[in-house]
Amino acid sequence: MVHQLLMPSQEIRTDRLLLTPLTPADIDDVHGVFSDARTWIHLPAGRHTVRASTVDLVQRKIGGRARHGLGSWAVRSATDHAFLGVGGVDMTAAGVWNLGYRLAPSAWGNGYATEIARAAVSAAHEVAPDVPITGRVLTNNPASAAVLERAGLSLVWQGSTSAMLPTGVERQVWADRALSRTQRAWLVANA
Repeated sequence: MVHQLLMPSQEIRTDRLLLTPLTPADIDDVHGVFSDARTWIHLPAGRHTVRASTVDLVQRKIGGRARHGLGSWAVRSATDHAFLGVGGVDMTAAGVWNLGYRLAPSAWGNGYATEIARAAVSAAHEVAPDVPITGRVLTNNPASAAVLERAGLSLVWQGSTSAMLPTGVERQVWADRALSRTQRAWLVANA
């Protein structure tokens, strides 16, 4: 993909992680995480059951980075470069960054999600300081809500949408600042 050659590297190192722009070479590793049912325990319908879903995801994230100057990263261990998952921010149709991550179960419980989220918030502030950073989670995933809070986001909406969820589960929208009425409406509709 020629546009990747025209982009600056954007490799980021945190205390324990190496964050690099996703490339087609990451598809098999990404599929390993996104097809693992354990990584979708809070939203089983999101699981990638065919590789084509992962190919599409990676291509969209690469294209988003090319258009907006920032996007999700391949997340690796800084020491041995083992693939741990995907994380970062991606631009939404509402013109806000969406903060997200999906890590291999072997990487859970180490604080990596918070490390990724803080790096993503910092990078988003550098690339587009006037653009809100948002995150969307389900109430059956309090650990992800805690990550958003540690990254500096606050809960701005909680409720139900027409999308099917397990009984008693609601959707949440988090943001690092006030949202316009249009941004908020889009986020709620797509929570």
